[in-house]
Amino acid sequence: MAQIVASVFAESPQQVSRAAARAAMAGADWLELRLDRWPAGADLAPAIAQSRLPVLVACRTPDDGGAFRGTLAERRDLLQHALNAGAQGIDLEGWETWAPPPRHRLRLSIRSFHSFTGVPKELAEIRDRLLGRPGTIAKVVVTSHDLADAAPVLDLLAQTDQEARPTVAFAMGRTAWPVRLLACALGAPLVYGALEAGAETAPGQIPVGLLAGLYRAKELNRGTAWLGLLGNPALSSLGPWLHNRACRRLGVDAVYLPFETSRPDAVLAMLLRPQLRGLSVTAPFKGVLAPHCDQLDEAAAAIGVVNTIVVGPGGERIGYNTDVAGVEQALRRAGTGDGEGRPAVVLGTGGAARAGAWALLRMGFEVTLLGRSLEPARAFAKAHGLQLGGLAARVLDELRPAVVVHATPVGSIDRDPEERLVPDWTPVAGTIVLDMVYQPRLTRLLRDAQAAGARTVAGVEMFLAQAAAQVRWFTGGALEVDTLRGFLAGSGVAPAAPLA
Repeated sequence: MAQIVASVFAESPQQVSRAAARAAMAGADWLELRLDRWPAGADLAPAIAQSRLPVLVACRTPDDGGAFRGTLAERRDLLQHALNAGAQGIDLEGWETWAPPPRHRLRLSIRSFHSFTGVPKELAEIRDRLLGRPGTIAKVVVTSHDLADAAPVLDLLAQTDQEARPTVAFAMGRTAWPVRLLACALGAPLVYGALEAGAETAPGQIPVGLLAGLYRAKELNRGTAWLGLLGNPALSSLGPWLHNRACRRLGVDAVYLPFETSRPDAVLAMLLRPQLRGLSVTAPFKGVLAPHCDQLDEAAAAIGVVNTIVVGPGGERIGYNTDVAGVEQALRRAGTGDGEGRPAVVLGTGGAARAGAWALLRMGFEVTLLGRSLEPARAFAKAHGLQLGGLAARVLDELRPAVVVHATPVGSIDRDPEERLVPDWTPVAGTIVLDMVYQPRLTRLLRDAQAAGARTVAGVEMFLAQAAAQVRWFTGGALEVDTLRGFLAGSGVAPAAPLA
């Protein structure tokens, strides 16, 4: 199982001492001191002596992604000084011909390869070259411009006997950091993290506290089930906060990660391994991934989109749409009764909009879909007796809907939180307005609706209701919505009680 390495740039004895204490409290097993910025001539011994963790040292030049600009001899002298001062591990690039004397009896000896342009084809050959020295761990680090690019890294680890060829491999890049956790689950002996967001020593490091806590990096193994969210965007999702804690509460060995990509087919293929148990699916892939399922539940079949894929023991993929139940339950928890033929409007025509429309139909409302482009929803509307209309305040005023469900990403934190889809529309007092966007918790649409006297339903309520169904499909266990709400503590999104 993996040990967590907290990586920091060493700049002074006092700073290193503070970093070591924080790293130990956060759950790190090692402190990596990047010596790129260490003041020339300063003594490392006091800093290393005060560390509560064993110290691993590295010093990288700009060609290797670092900042050290001294000579090769000065770099080697600095690393030797660190070992003499008590460092118990060293990380050297594969090209380095110098090696520490055997007298140091190091606990960690790492040889590294870094690619900052992409993913080389010959990863296994690169790894084997790094392992040329006895007692060495190979570290192979590549750059993924899209998460899908990292597939060869997972292939390498899946085929590696860690006893014979100890290998750390992962991908750098904004969307690639989940590969670091999957690497742990595939047996990589180390995972690197930052002390905090904004203090990374390499692209894609996440805080040590999240590695040790939310993602259980030290406990992951080849028996750990893989879960996650496939979407674009996906990194800001609350799914990891909720599902990882739900799995822990239910005693299920699983890790849930955000898989953000522009190539969903390729990422799905990358993840289709024995460990994959299920995926949440979000925009814009809910319709794209439905054909990849071997079977669809009633709601998913009716609307042609999935937000949940469960992988069975035989590898069969079953698609569900829990958004439908999420919308209906969120509305009913807010006091919305049966529609009885009253008008309801869904803003949007994509996969989430179809789920909202289907939920409103089941509740007995007469539903109209409003969108900028109506063609994608025309066949769906015709099949289920829905009306279509343009996105205009005039149309909304004429319809006078009892319920309005907003089903687009407009107003989310991944876009402009102050944006509104129909900015010049004001709901009539008493109108029920549900915004599927849940970050921010109180969107501009909901704030304006409240000011007009409407009854508002926050998107987090729908998120929690649909997530409760996903938890059942992923784990076989059940947790109440209010329990799941508690799992979002610290995310800054979920209120203590439903908004209404």
